[in-house]
Amino acid sequence: MDIETSGPMSPRARFAQELERHRREAGLSQIALSARMCCHTSLISHIERGRRAPTRDFAEGLDRAFGVDGHFVGLFKQISHSPNLGWFARWVEEIEPQAVILQSWDPLLVPGCLQTPEYARALLSSTSPADQLEERVLARTQRVQLFDAPGGPIYLALIDENVLHRPIGGTAILANQLRYLLELSSHPRITIQVVPVAAGCTVGMVTGFVLARLRDGAEIASTDSLLAGHVTGDYGVVAQLKVRYETIRADAHSQSMSQRLIEEAAAKWVS
Repeated sequence: MDIETSGPMSPRARFAQELERHRREAGLSQIALSARMCCHTSLISHIERGRRAPTRDFAEGLDRAFGVDGHFVGLFKQISHSPNLGWFARWVEEIEPQAVILQSWDPLLVPGCLQTPEYARALLSSTSPADQLEERVLARTQRVQLFDAPGGPIYLALIDENVLHRPIGGTAILANQLRYLLELSSHPRITIQVVPVAAGCTVGMVTGFVLARLRDGAEIASTDSLLAGHVTGDYGVVAQLKVRYETIRADAHSQSMSQRLIEEAAAKWVS
């Protein structure tokens, strides 16, 4: 196996091990199993080798293919709730490239993939070892290239109005960040909407989060906490966050009004 998330018997490694074991015991090649499940052979290969995380739909398909009621869905649930997912790496390497739409809410900061290197560096410098800082800044900021790739996702970003007036790294860095946001807001795949302070937005102040809908129809969520992030495909959690997102978005300014607010804030920090 190429990837181990937290040791040889991590939930993801165990899923891969069980997939290979059941396939071999059934006398099936990867090609034969993919034909039975109506999926690409490469998908089975990648999951067996730990290069890609399974979705719930895939787990349900395995349960049907092998006639094991709920076995693989149970293993999938262990992955979804594992605290050792390496959440950022999993999100960037496995979730974002497979997404058709991303929806984010940020009550405190500019979303990571929309940050300038200077803004990201100001945020990460207090928590990253000096020899890893630039690598982490690059990993965060280069994600914007995803939206220029063929078949890249649509991105809908909601940010709290206070983010425009929080001088992370100093006024010059924030002014430059806001100008960059304004530029990105004209991208055909990116929509940025500002949620006004007057909205109160108590439903959204608990945490920031991102929702991803993947090409295979699966829905995944990434949530922030004080110390770490968490990635889950749990239907209940995703459903709650979808309702919360729509509640927040109902109070957001339009794209054009949001652009005006960003432009005015940028001018304020320059003067």
